[in-house]
Amino acid sequence: MNNVFKILSIIIIAYFTTACIEKKDTEVEKPIVEIISPTPCDTLYFGESFKLSVKITDNTGLGNISMDLHNNFGHHNHGNHETCTYDPTKEVVNPFSADWMFSLPSEKKQYVFDTLIAFPLKKNDTTNFDFGDYHFHMYVTDNDGYQAFTSLDVKILYR
Repeated sequence: MNNVFKILSIIIIAYFTTACIEKKDTEVEKPIVEIISPTPCDTLYFGESFKLSVKITDNTGLGNISMDLHNNFGHHNHGNHETCTYDPTKEVVNPFSADWMFSLPSEKKQYVFDTLIAFPLKKNDTTNFDFGDYHFHMYVTDNDGYQAFTSLDVKILYR
């Protein structure tokens, strides 16, 4: 009888101890990234700014967004985006490339990130950048370190 009482006491103590522990959502959830603007296949222009707008949602809170832009003159693909009608393939001579990184509000679980981006008109005083097909890569990281990736095809031209 004494052993039954001890076992019952341990079970009751264990139940109340674990019932008071806060359960954390440990499910691995990457951020959800929706590009609002520019839209796939939009035309952007050297020497002009445009608004980049991205809706980001996450279950635990936001971390950072990093982006890079590079040419797609060879028509490579990064797999998860809408492709466009490409210009003919061409040799890379003076490509434009850039990267950006921004902190996102960590307390937010949903946020629309807006920023103005401008591409320079020329590589230097005399040399134009190569115009044509380019890709944006976007990496969004949440508070837990999980990352989502998306990309966007655009054309960058001169007016």
